[in-house]
Parts: sequence; C-alpha cells; structure tokens
Amino acid sequence: MRYIGNQNQILFIGSIVPERAYMFREELKTSLSVIWNTKKNADFVIDNQKISLGKNCILFLTEFHKVKEYNFDELNIIQFNRDFYCIEQNDNDLGCKGLLFFGASSIPKIIIPQKKIEHFSMLWQILMMEMEENDSYKMEMLGALLKRFLILCARIYRQKNFNIRQDDAGIAIIREYSYLVEQHYKKYTKVSDYARLLFKSPKTISNIFAKYIDKTPLQIINDRRLIEAKRQLLYTDEPVSTIADDLGFTDIQAFSNFFKKSTKQSPLKFRSKRK
Repeated sequence: MRYIGNQNQILFIGSIVPERAYMFREELKTSLSVIWNTKKNADFVIDNQKISLGKNCILFLTEFHKVKEYNFDELNIIQFNRDFYCIEQNDNDLGCKGLLFFGASSIPKIIIPQKKIEHFSMLWQILMMEMEENDSYKMEMLGALLKRFLILCARIYRQKNFNIRQDDAGIAIIREYSYLVEQHYKKYTKVSDYARLLFKSPKTISNIFAKYIDKTPLQIINDRRLIEAKRQLLYTDEPVSTIADDLGFTDIQAFSNFFKKSTKQSPLKFRSKRK
C-alpha cells in the first residue's frame, strides 16, 4: 500500500514477492528502504557485495545502493522519501543517521531478537491498519509509527555493534563522521577534513573510533571511495581517468594503486568481469 501526501510525501508499506522486486530497481532512486525478511534465507548482491538475510533480519538501504541480484520468498518493505520523513532533520529523535542510513562504508542490517519479534510484528500490523485509514490524521500517525519502528531498529543496531559502557557522546561523533563522509567523500579525503567539520582534532577522532569500533576514520573514507569506484566501474562506461578525477585522486596512477591495494586487481581487470 502506498500513501502519497499533498506535497509529494511518499510512504510504501507492504509485503512483496519476487514478481514485485522491480521496486529495487526503481524506487531506490528516491527512497530510503527497510527490508525485513519474514521467510527463509534471502540473498542479495548489493554494490557487488553478497548479502544474506536470515528470517527476521532487517536491511537498510538508501538511494545510493544498487541492488543487482536478489533471491527471496517474501519481504516486508517500508520505503519513504525525505518529504515524508527526513531522518537528517529528525536525528535528535531517531538517532539513526550514520547508523541505519548513510553509514558511509557498510550496508547496515540487524537481527530481531526473539523476545522482540512479537513487538515488531504488532507494530507492523498497526502500520498496515493505519495505511487503510483515510482522514486528516493519517500522515501524522504514519510518521509516528515509522519513527517508532526506526527507533527500535536503531536500539538493536547499537547494542550489537558498539561498545557502549558510558554515554553516547562518542557514538554521536562516529555517526556524524560517517554521515559527513557519505556526503563529502568525493571532495574530502583526509581525516583532518572531517575533524575540522566536527570541530575536533584528528587525534580525538581517531581515539573515539578506537574506543568504539574496529575501523579507523581513514578506513571509513577509503571504504566509501572504494564502494563508489566499484559502482562506477560496474555500472557506467566512464573512463578510468574520469572515475579517478571524480573521486578526488590526483591522477589515474594514484587511483589504480589505491584500487589494486584494496582489491588485488586493477580497475580495468575488475571492470572486465562485469556481466
């Protein structure tokens, strides 16, 4: 079921089967997507990365992801555009910017704990019922329910992925850093660039990352640049030199060295394997 507001606010909520998977090719261009596998294992190839979802696993995608292959029985899908609900503007309430969405270098997913499955299922049923309503409160109600759903997901993600023993100040910086990388990775390629945007020193940023996660700030930048390099090599016919320039490399040799160090193959060899 799809809700469309008076100002192009779009929300889709429903269960889909493989025949409706065209939405992965079209809707992702303008939407944020929550993909909940409700049956047996589901498999995807997203940005040349194989992703497997067991039952009651949830995956989070943005318009930047490219779903190349998929194999599933049935999925619960939530898709919404920024006009319906902007997670950047509402991050103080949600806390999922840079975690569930716009995390720069990874495709976030969670496994719903057994004790929470009933909670998620009940919330899903309420969402579906509200989609059938037709009154002036509909958008407000759907927004509140979507917000609740995302908060539950963000809580699970935090518990499974971060070493949180004190407060969330460090996590907030990591989230904002990841979000900034997603926005500026083509322009800013050094940790010092993002430290400046966050009004922190590069050393402070590095210490926070070391405390909470197993990646360095530079790895976040390089991983994001590598993802985009692979996307352009696989899905466009742009010359390697153009891709290198687009990603902020000084020359094609610097890009080739970076790519080969990360993938053990040259950009042209990687591109030659595309279908």
